[in-house]
Amino acid sequence: MISVDAIGCNYVHTKGWEINRPEGLNNYLFLHIQTPSDIMVDGKMVYYPEPCFILFKKWQRQLFHNHEDMTYIDSWVHFRSACESGSDIIRKDGHNNAGRTDDINSGSHNSSNNSAARTIRDWNAKDDNNEKDEIETLIESLDIPCGKPVIIYNTIELSDLWHLADAEFHQAGSHKKELLDMKMKALIYKFADIMHSESGTPSKYNHYRKAFGELRNSIFSGNNAATITDVEKLAKGQNMSLSYFEHVYKELFHVPVTKDIIKARIGYARYLLRSSGNSVQDIASYCGYENIEHFNRQFKATVGCTPTQFRNR
Repeated sequence: MISVDAIGCNYVHTKGWEINRPEGLNNYLFLHIQTPSDIMVDGKMVYYPEPCFILFKKWQRQLFHNHEDMTYIDSWVHFRSACESGSDIIRKDGHNNAGRTDDINSGSHNSSNNSAARTIRDWNAKDDNNEKDEIETLIESLDIPCGKPVIIYNTIELSDLWHLADAEFHQAGSHKKELLDMKMKALIYKFADIMHSESGTPSKYNHYRKAFGELRNSIFSGNNAATITDVEKLAKGQNMSLSYFEHVYKELFHVPVTKDIIKARIGYARYLLRSSGNSVQDIASYCGYENIEHFNRQFKATVGCTPTQFRNR
C-alpha cells in the first residue's frame, strides 16, 4: 500500500526559490513542474522551458529551482510504502536534513535559507540493504525513469488525479488510507501510460495533445457525438485543414476521428436501449442518425447484433 505523507497542487513559489538535497530523502517525490526551471540531471544543470514531471527515488539527489527571475509553480507529493514506520526524514549519511528543505508538517514545499535545523515527519528507511519496496518494484515494472524530467503534453487527466489525491489527503474518512493508495497508484499508472504513448509519437504532434485530448473527451461526453454532423467544423475549431486535422487525430489516438464519433454514438445508443423504453427509431434520431437503416448497419457492425436483438438479450 502507498502512503502519502504530504501533497500540494499548483504551489506558487517566491523569487529565488530552490530545493537542494545532495543526499536526497528517504521517501519518494513526484513533481509536476509547470513553469520554466533549471534541474540537475546527470550532474549538470539543464534548463527546461516546458512543463515536465520528475519522479525521485529514495536517496536520489534533488536539485531544482526557478529559471532566472521567472515565477515557479509546481505540484508535488511525498509518498512511501505504508509498511515503513514513521519518523523524521534523514539523509543517507544518517543526519537530519537541515537548512534548505521542505516543511512537510505545515504542507509547504518552499525551501529556506535558515541555518537552523528543520526536520520533516517521515519514516525510517531500510538504508543498508538492497531490498526493494513495492513502490520501487512498481516503478521498474512500468519502466518509469527516476531523476530525469519527462515532458508530457496532455496533462489533463494527470492534473485531475493529482487534485483528487490532494483532496483525499485532507479528508478524515474511515477509508482514507485505502483511497489514497488507489489514487496514487492510478496517478502513477496513468503517468506511465501517457509517457509511453507520447514517447512513440513525433513531438510535432504531441504539441496538440492537450487541445485534442479535450476535444476527444467532449466527443465521448454524454450525447455530444450526436451533434457532430461535420468533421470539418472540428478541424476549423483547431484552425486546421480537414486533412491535417484527421491526420493529427489519428497520429495521437491511433484511430480516425470518424470512428470515435461512431463509437461514442453507438455507446450512448446501447445505454438508451438498456435504460429506456424509447423506440429504436427515436433512439437512432436522438443519437444523431436521420436514417434508421444506417443506424442499424453501424450498430450491428460495432456491437455484433441489431439494436432490437441487443435490447432483448
